[in-house]
Amino acid sequence: MAYSKEVYEAVGAELQRRRADAERQASERRARMRRNPRVVELEHRMASSMRRVAQVVMEGGDRVEERMEEIRRENRAAGAEIARLIREAGEPVDSFAPVYRCAACEDTGYVSGRSCACREALLREYAAEELRGWTGMKLCSFETLDLQFYGQEFDERLGCSPRQAMEDVIRYCRWYGTSFALSHPNLLLWGATGTGKTHVSLAIAAAACERGANVVYGSVQLLLRKLEAEHFGRADGNTEQILLDCDLLILVDLGTEFATPFYTSALYTLINGRMLSGRPTVISTNLDAKAIYEHYGEQIASRLMGTYEPLLFVGRDVRQQKLQRRLHEEG
Repeated sequence: MAYSKEVYEAVGAELQRRRADAERQASERRARMRRNPRVVELEHRMASSMRRVAQVVMEGGDRVEERMEEIRRENRAAGAEIARLIREAGEPVDSFAPVYRCAACEDTGYVSGRSCACREALLREYAAEELRGWTGMKLCSFETLDLQFYGQEFDERLGCSPRQAMEDVIRYCRWYGTSFALSHPNLLLWGATGTGKTHVSLAIAAAACERGANVVYGSVQLLLRKLEAEHFGRADGNTEQILLDCDLLILVDLGTEFATPFYTSALYTLINGRMLSGRPTVISTNLDAKAIYEHYGEQIASRLMGTYEPLLFVGRDVRQQKLQRRLHEEG
């Protein structure tokens, strides 16, 4: 899989840092233990064994193998005693050898010339992190949602007030984020501009991230533009796989992107691929069901209408209300 130059460089730097940390800790552990004269004595004895082996080989005779085994036994005994002394000193490991994060590749990133599984995992992690940072969005929280901007007058269409309707929606979305699991349903957040869809979707992302979920959040238009650039060789990256594999994908502003055959095909691949793999997706849009059918056709619309749980966002444009309040206060 291809990743951007920045991702490869970041992963290489992280592996170098891990290896250097392991070797530094081993060196510090050895320095601390060398304050014990017995450890120094045992290390010298083990270091001299190579000279003794060479001497045995040069002298020859009938007892070469027997004498070699005797040296090996002494070395094993010295090593065992050093390990015991290290444990007794309260050190975290009983060896002077570096303890690498990945024993398979010793934090080099490669095993027998092939990329190690730990390196591949880091590449996926850094690429997803790069994508999250690339969206330029700041996560919000449910605590910063202000329901005072939703009216309390009874709405016959809703069967309650807009505030009551939004309290129910926000309560459900809070549960969705704070208890996030791969078994959660897909969500379709739809409603007029400025009714809180972006804030709620960001709050879901923040809550799911706190539970350790791998979340990717982004504007449909920007993400599709990135997919297009990679598809036609204008940029490096593995965005499609990241979007398909993340625990939770949150796509906002569906319907604001340009209508092109590539965008429609890419969007279908994401929606259908995640549906088949059982990974939940949250999508926000200003479009209603009829507009979704007209904009995307039956393939995408049927999946959104049939496999996504719709949540209607109601009320007046909150951003406009905040602007009007600020202008009033400043005036």
